[in-house]
Amino acid sequence: MRRRFTHFVTAAGLFVTLAALAACGSAAAAPSGQALYGSCVSCHGTKGEGTALIGAPGIAGLPTWYVTLQLERFQTGLRGQHPDDAEGLRMRAMSKQMMSKAEVQAVAGYVSSLPAVTNATTLAKGDPTVGQGAYTVCTACHGDKGQGNEQVKAPPLAGQDDWYTARQLRKFRSRIRGTAPNDPVGPIMQAMSMTVTPENIDHLAAYLHALPQPPK
Repeated sequence: MRRRFTHFVTAAGLFVTLAALAACGSAAAAPSGQALYGSCVSCHGTKGEGTALIGAPGIAGLPTWYVTLQLERFQTGLRGQHPDDAEGLRMRAMSKQMMSKAEVQAVAGYVSSLPAVTNATTLAKGDPTVGQGAYTVCTACHGDKGQGNEQVKAPPLAGQDDWYTARQLRKFRSRIRGTAPNDPVGPIMQAMSMTVTPENIDHLAAYLHALPQPPK
């Protein structure tokens, strides 16, 4: 009887030990969003302020749902698949460092928690007054104040880097972005970009950059 009891205690102890090791392994396999963001710092900066020189926009404070969506789109090839999209191709490769949906959500949550950053104006010839008129066609999705709309997958644009907004509009217009097969979102923006005349792109980007970023 005593021998059976000893075996039972030994087995129970082994089970507890294995459970503890499994828990430790699980914790080790789930790095924090801040730790995961370490691989993003070289391009997007420690504060998520971005680096215009290499085409990396400011991302601090963007909604979790939007950052999550874009990382997933890069990972699946719905974005960053065109051979002429240098920045997109680079970001597509970087996105694959997130090894699971949980990691994508963790880093997206961390990016969203960073205080929003409004960088300096770069488009010297952009006229916000002219851009305000050009923005009229965008309000149905992106909101009258550029606050975005999660229901239609339209990101906030207020305070976004002017150079980045202008570059993305030109990518949509030239079909470098928004034409991937089986993309339910990109083609809508690709079509809408055609309503903005080439001469108004910088003006529109300047207007959006001047808008105050929406509160979280």
